[in-house]
Amino acid sequence: MYEDDRTVDELIELAEEAESFGLAKGMEEIRGVARGKGVALAVDLHGMLTGLQLTEEALSLGPEQLAAEIMRLSGEACTASLQKGIRAIEAGCGGDVAAAVAEFMPSAKSD
Repeated sequence: MYEDDRTVDELIELAEEAESFGLAKGMEEIRGVARGKGVALAVDLHGMLTGLQLTEEALSLGPEQLAAEIMRLSGEACTASLQKGIRAIEAGCGGDVAAAVAEFMPSAKSD
């Protein structure tokens, strides 16, 4: 497990510096997308659904299959958004920080 010896004040200072670089704003704009069986959806970095499009193909699946497809695609999109987030952290904070964050999010690791 990763131990961090920095103080709370040091961490706050780092967070404020990161804000000045626009990292937080960039992270807010990250989206993961997935498509399949007439469904297209997007989620933000928190996994919240930000877009959903359904075609006639999707509507013909029926409620149970449609719900299952949306859940499946949501998982794919969440993984994609987490991977983008890790790349953004790596670009903004360095590989060590990104690796430490990814250690706590196994689904964010690239295949």
